[in-house]
Amino acid sequence: MNKLREYDTVRIVKLLTNDRKFDGTDMVKRAPRVGDIATIVHKYEPSNLNGRFIVEKVNDDGYTVWLADFEKDELEFIYHPS
Repeated sequence: MNKLREYDTVRIVKLLTNDRKFDGTDMVKRAPRVGDIATIVHKYEPSNLNGRFIVEKVNDDGYTVWLADFEKDELEFIYHPS
């Protein structure tokens, strides 16, 4: 799939930067890792096919493990809710 959209489920396939800024819920937050499954919550420039995304990983209790910016090349499409 070429066009990633908000609410798509994605897998992190690579990290282009080692010092990525991220946020999350205290006590559960950690840095993003290759292999993490997460959701696109915002696309900065919807018309730009190679734009950046805000991606969020939550745990089973609904707490944010991390929230961070990603480039398209770092993400692999898994699923889009209908």
